[in-house]
Amino acid sequence: MPRARAGDFGAKQQLIRDRAAELFASRGFAATSTADVAQACGISKGLIWHYFESKEAILFDLLHAHVDALDAAATAALAESADPRAQLRAFLRAHLRLYANARARHVLLVSALESLAPRQRGIIVAKQRRLVETAAGLLARVAPALKGNPALRWPAAMGLYGFINWTYTWFDPDGPTTPEAFADFACATFLSGIEAAAKTPA
Repeated sequence: MPRARAGDFGAKQQLIRDRAAELFASRGFAATSTADVAQACGISKGLIWHYFESKEAILFDLLHAHVDALDAAATAALAESADPRAQLRAFLRAHLRLYANARARHVLLVSALESLAPRQRGIIVAKQRRLVETAAGLLARVAPALKGNPALRWPAAMGLYGFINWTYTWFDPDGPTTPEAFADFACATFLSGIEAAAKTPA
């Protein structure tokens, strides 16, 4: 008979996630051992296996949950308004809030994806592609000329993500700029050129 889960199973598993995310992001995934994670959690290395089958399983869990959170935030943002420009602003705000509040997980999404096994990596990449497709559809509503220029829709969406994805390298949560303020700046900057750029021949 399988051993019943302890009453604090969920809390302990979340502690492992949180500590592992910080260690993987600060030290690097390859340079961090399960013993390091266990020590940071104040538990034995053997106990880690009661919650996750491997170090890679922890990473997959972190990235899977992070991309799902981005997708849910993006979906909620698009539902806030029927106006594509307002949707773009909300879309960017939702992303940057998550990037700021889950910095370690976002660092891992950008830097540690290749550490996953091909099947697991494929799952995360498929989720990322859906997010980019959502952005591409949104930008086509913002700049209808993109609908007639499909060769630019994907690059436009990738450009939008390129504008925001690396904020973790410089954004200071205690600095003068808030995630919302930078999101609004990114939105205004993108909007100022997207309609004209969409009319450029591919």
